Amino acid sequence: MVDRKDSFKGYYHVCTKGDEIPWMFKTDSDFIGGINRIAFCLLSSDIVAIAYILMDTHVHFIFYGTMPDCKSFINKYKMLTGKWISEKHGLPSHLKDLTFSIIEIKSEEDLMETIAYVDRNSVMAGYAHLPSNYPWGSAKYMFDDHKRHQGDFFPISKFTDRQRRKLFSTRHSIPDHWEFDSHNMINPLCFFNPKNGEQIFKTPLRYIYFLSKKVEGRIDIGLTQGRKSFIPDKELRLIAEDICQKLYKDKSLMLLDVNSRLIIAKKLRYDYAATHKQISRIVNIPHDLLKGFV
Repeated sequence: MVDRKDSFKGYYHVCTKGDEIPWMFKTDSDFIGGINRIAFCLLSSDIVAIAYILMDTHVHFIFYGTMPDCKSFINKYKMLTGKWISEKHGLPSHLKDLTFSIIEIKSEEDLMETIAYVDRNSVMAGYAHLPSNYPWGSAKYMFDDHKRHQGDFFPISKFTDRQRRKLFSTRHSIPDHWEFDSHNMINPLCFFNPKNGEQIFKTPLRYIYFLSKKVEGRIDIGLTQGRKSFIPDKELRLIAEDICQKLYKDKSLMLLDVNSRLIIAKKLRYDYAATHKQISRIVNIPHDLLKGFV
């Protein structure tokens, strides 16, 4: 399992809702572009992908990292996907109102259940008989002979930057050791390491056991609450003090004037998705006053 030395890092379930838009990916080309955008967004982020799946109307990711980094990823992924849909399908505002949820995963069992929930999505939706049969998810790599997925890939190092931009419709700087197939899809094993998930389950039998558990009801309820605060007060206070130290050096949060605390309150609201009531407790500003400024 990924080391959890940093108290601000953890496991998060990041997803969009499946009933807000008629489609997110229509063609194989859309899905291939969607896989590539995972790679591009991870390049500029300090998070680790534990699991992922692209469905026709929505996406699911399990990440290890900080909540702001997860939020930055999904915002960027939404923006790039919206740009793709605008250019390829002529719908510039297709994803404008698409919302997302970021749920902290608080226990090892919860983590295994959520990974299994993500991996089973294609089966529950009727797109595959087994999670491993679905081409647009990470389940096919779990406890598998990864050599089976090597196929005929081409090294990106043989192409110039200009050729890479044309092949992948991106200006991202792509690592030379990455490779792609004849459909211009980047090999997911270049940006996704299945061992991170395998170490969580430890054995294939344990993974199969969690795949067989019915957890949709519990997780779906959590997703409906995903836009609410999910960082405990104790940790959010540490985050607020850390922001205070960076902005105001040696001053303590409670010694700051109201305007300075409002600046910190805005960062807690927009970078960490904390609620007004929780922020009010952390920065010691009345709830009614806070709502007028944050």
